[in-house]
Amino acid sequence: MGGSLRGKGSPPWRRAVMEREIGSDDGSRGQPIVLHSAAKPVGVVLPLLGLAAPMLLGQAGQVLLQLTDTLLIGHLGAVPLAAAAMAGNFVMVAMYFAYGAVGAVSPRIAQAHGAGDRQMVATTARGGMVLAICVGVGISLALSAVVPILDRLGQPGDVAGAGRDYLLLIAWSLPGGILAVVLGQIAEAVNRPWPVLGLMAVAVAINAILNWCLIFGNWGCPALGLAGAGWATLVARWLHAAALLCWLAWDRRLTPLRICSRQPRGTAMELFRLGLPVAAQDLLEGGAFAVGAVMLGWVGTNALAANQVTISIASLAWMVPVSLSMATGVRVAHAVGAGDLAAARRTGIVAVLLGAGIMAACAAVYVSGGKAMARVFTDDAEVAALAGTLVCIAGVYQISDAIQSVSLGALRGLLDNRVPMIANAICYWGLSLPTVWLLTFRCGWGATGVWMGYLPWMVATGLFFLWRFLRLTDPARQAGLRPALRGAATTPSPRT
Repeated sequence: MGGSLRGKGSPPWRRAVMEREIGSDDGSRGQPIVLHSAAKPVGVVLPLLGLAAPMLLGQAGQVLLQLTDTLLIGHLGAVPLAAAAMAGNFVMVAMYFAYGAVGAVSPRIAQAHGAGDRQMVATTARGGMVLAICVGVGISLALSAVVPILDRLGQPGDVAGAGRDYLLLIAWSLPGGILAVVLGQIAEAVNRPWPVLGLMAVAVAINAILNWCLIFGNWGCPALGLAGAGWATLVARWLHAAALLCWLAWDRRLTPLRICSRQPRGTAMELFRLGLPVAAQDLLEGGAFAVGAVMLGWVGTNALAANQVTISIASLAWMVPVSLSMATGVRVAHAVGAGDLAAARRTGIVAVLLGAGIMAACAAVYVSGGKAMARVFTDDAEVAALAGTLVCIAGVYQISDAIQSVSLGALRGLLDNRVPMIANAICYWGLSLPTVWLLTFRCGWGATGVWMGYLPWMVATGLFFLWRFLRLTDPARQAGLRPALRGAATTPSPRT
């Protein structure tokens, strides 16, 4: 009976907690499950914010890389800005897949760290680094294959021509960027996020200086225009990854984990298998938004350019729920690793409420000041006017985006990936895209229709994710498991 309870039908997080209650298959007995904790909400918020704050600043660094590119490219004109947007659509889809593919690294390390298993931390970290390089090279090759067919996607001809070199350069910056993300996740999962922030700040500064030099030809450099922004990002991302790798190898507090030592066998394939549902889920979401961006190209060059400005501005707020989602996943995973399901539930609930409150304030700022923000990014009056309208709509997204992102982070802390993947497929591809097409072309809303078409289904997805997390961590459901667990504790586990 004990073996059946820990069988393949149970989610990984639940099997781990069961083993803490009834013992593992080797006969050892873990710590009892703690279903009730006296910690108050403030005791959840402070550690959560303490972990999310450096993650937020690290995300700010990633956003600033894109923001710097957009700010400087925008002053080259509408066509280069639209070309950057078109290339960015393909890069976004690739990055969605890549981040999902390596998404199991952080919760796996966090659970091992919470359980005090240093060997598992080190093994997972090494496997994550190998996986990051393999995934990065794979998506770079895939994006390189897209470059020759850009003009066959119905985009404006001058935009497709201008975006080829930029897309190729950004594509080969991605292995370094993904490796840097995984290295940062390793440090954050073992509560060492601040050095990651410092190195990210250096990378942002390098990117900004190289952009200024290579786009406009300053300090004796060639004026490469849009391609200069690609070269700047390529150099900055690879230098950032190299710096993080050196720090992880030499940091005294991480040396006992032997993260960078050689071991007989890694776990890259296992991590990829665990991350594949997350990657598919993120790919479904990112792919749906990319299809919407292609539709914007059918609307016109100004619509593409305005979309790039809007995404750059919206990402300033979007990094808040993303960082809070990452921190929530780590804290939930820590609680699961320690066998405290009540703490996992409490962390998820508090994080969702916190994220929704913060993003409500951000929404008010975007709705009231969106038009002024857009004018900072471009000298083209038509592009700025359209972007201002889209930024106001993006402001409406903020609360639903917070609920969706943070709830999904909590589910990932439980290693619950397959059901959210199916939900994303239905909501984005089955419902959102038809709505986008209908509003954009049938109703004649243009670029506004693309942004409005996603909104109702984002709300629905976020509420579903929150409901599922509450259901999986329901104390009544867990209490119902305890008699069976006690019975199982006295029954020898069958050997296979």
